[in-house]
Formats: sequence, C-alpha cells, structure tokens
Amino acid sequence: RLGAELAFFSPLADAALPEHAAGLYLGGGYPELYTRELAENAPMLQSVRAAVQSGTPPLAECGGFLYLHQTLADAGGRHSRQMAGVFPAEAASTGKLSRFGYIAMTARQTGLLCAAGESLNAHEFHYWDSTSPGDAFHAQKPQSSRAWSCAHHTPTLYAGFPHLHLCGCPQAARRFVEACASRGG
Repeated sequence: RLGAELAFFSPLADAALPEHAAGLYLGGGYPELYTRELAENAPMLQSVRAAVQSGTPPLAECGGFLYLHQTLADAGGRHSRQMAGVFPAEAASTGKLSRFGYIAMTARQTGLLCAAGESLNAHEFHYWDSTSPGDAFHAQKPQSSRAWSCAHHTPTLYAGFPHLHLCGCPQAARRFVEACASRGG
C-alpha cells in the first residue's frame, strides 16, 4: 500500500538478491535449522553482505537478524557456520526461551525506522542469543518492570530480535519504504 514493489528471493536456493533490490526485509524464521544450507550458499551470503555494506537498508527481525551475523550455531549446537557477516558477532542457543512476549521499544537514537524517543510495538520469542544484540532501543514489557536494551538502528539499518508490528507503527513502514525508494532500484 505504500508503493513498494515486492521481489521475493530464497537465501537457500538463489545465488543473489533480485536485480535492482533497493531494500531488504529479512523476516523471522528458523535459520538455525538450515545453517549448513545457508552457509553453503556463499554467493547469496556475499550478495546480502555487499548490499547492506553499500547502504541498501535491511529490516531484519529475529531469524533475519541471525542471518546477518558472522556465525550461527545450528539447532543441535554442534556446528557454528558462517553467515552473511554484516555483524561481527556470534549467535548460539541459550537452551531456553528468552525475552518472550509483547514489548514497547523506545528508540535511543534516530535511525531508519524512527526518531529518538519514538516507540514501536514489537514481540520477542527466541531461544538464540547474540554476542551483539544491540542497544539502540529500550525494550519494556507492558505492566512490568522487565526491561532491556535491544536492536541495532542506524540511518540505513534496523536489525534485532524484536519482530515489529508495522501495521501498529505505519510511520516506521513508511520510513523504510522511503529509504528504499531513495536508493533507487
């Protein structure tokens, strides 16, 4: 509805991002179940890394965030494999469910999706953690004192464990689409 033209791709099967991709939405999922296959698709990993490093804005949530790490441990915790390497960080299982439920995220700094002080609604549900989970947002559980820092947020990037509810924060969706459009395609 905001004017973006969607082009789907598979990090497992495709060798590169769609031609002229002006932005990346890397949603949640379970990349830890496919670490071998993802790591073996080195051309796609390079394509994603090059796109992000050249300023193509990613919106990477949970599994998409894990995909951008240097390494990701598989579901059994036996093998840690190379991923896109956007973040020089490692991701591995904690062995338990962490940071589960709805949160309000308040930006500590202005970035791709919102200005400092603005809030986004989100949800977290994951067993993996990162050596670099980010600290660009203050996450607060509703009606609770539980809070933590999360996510990376720069003028050209959002990446973190929280899954965003973009219908609940249409300004963030609009800013993402506008950032993509400014890159051309």
